[in-house]
Amino acid sequence: MSFTGWSPAALTFLAELEANNDRDWFKAQRPRYEAELVAPATLLTERLSAFGAPKLFRPFNDQRFHAKPPIKEHLGIALGAAASGAGGGYVELSLDGLLVAAGLYAPAADQVARLREAVDDGRRAAPLTRALKRAAAASLSLSEPDLTRVPRGYATDHPRAALLRHRRLVVSVRWPLEPWLHTPTCGDRIFEALDAAQPLVRWLHEHVGPSTGPGRS
Repeated sequence: MSFTGWSPAALTFLAELEANNDRDWFKAQRPRYEAELVAPATLLTERLSAFGAPKLFRPFNDQRFHAKPPIKEHLGIALGAAASGAGGGYVELSLDGLLVAAGLYAPAADQVARLREAVDDGRRAAPLTRALKRAAAASLSLSEPDLTRVPRGYATDHPRAALLRHRRLVVSVRWPLEPWLHTPTCGDRIFEALDAAQPLVRWLHEHVGPSTGPGRS
């Protein structure tokens, strides 16, 4: 079998989950979750394996430190990031739409330092600029800068001042929930968006890499 999209029943389940978000309800409805959300997502990961080892996130929120509902009201798939620690892809289905993203989302301090060094270097930054242009041509938007001004030690009129203000470097697109979500076109769109983001992911692997700080793999 191959991925042919999520059925309308998947969205019905997410709407019902939002209205009945507790563990007992989810336990009783778990077979629906597996059939309507997880089974199609598993087929999708087979198609997307070229972008890195896939990981389906577990449905339960960690409530020990944050006041979150017990069950996640979305389905999330990571690609490559868990294995490399240097960035990868992400797919998320929720009532807010279908999100496809790629890049480095939660860098450690040493990764941020290497990112800035590479952005500062015109030769190394040139392929990054090209990678971001390719992503933009595929309607992937770059995340907003994390800093309001360039970090200390860099000129305010640096030619890549806007990029220096980034700690995270992520491109993404979120599509509304439309009928094509329930067809093979859904897989095509996801694949094409992740493919357009691959030059950015490769640049991050080459010039930033995984964290080597304490406690990071």
